[in-house]
Amino acid sequence: MSEEIALDAPVEPYDPVATRAEIDAKEAANSRGMLRGQIALKAGDTASLLGTTADGAQLAIYGLAVLVGKLSTANSLSEVREAAEPFAALSAEFLQKVESGEVVLPFMLKGIASVVTDIETRATAVSTALLAVESD
Repeated sequence: MSEEIALDAPVEPYDPVATRAEIDAKEAANSRGMLRGQIALKAGDTASLLGTTADGAQLAIYGLAVLVGKLSTANSLSEVREAAEPFAALSAEFLQKVESGEVVLPFMLKGIASVVTDIETRATAVSTALLAVESD
């Protein structure tokens, strides 16, 4: 049984006066680095992951735009169904794969509450940085 080790993981020098919190923070950073290395090996580098994320976001925005455009002029239930039809088959196939376990979504493993907290934290940090630049 061999354990894969990220060869590029940072190695911190021993610090005899580090606090428990500092040690825990370094260990967490090292664990994240090793996990990210494994993700890069198995799922693709950062640019590939970003590309897939962009594709997914664009698909979602496009689908929403098509749906909203058609719903805004729908006058009957049949027109509402017609508006949803282009993405209904895609959605059903995707959901079936998720429900069967063929496709596993990372947010489900992390937990929705954790993911939402992460989104809130990062969004607020980015907004704070933007506001700081605007006020200068």
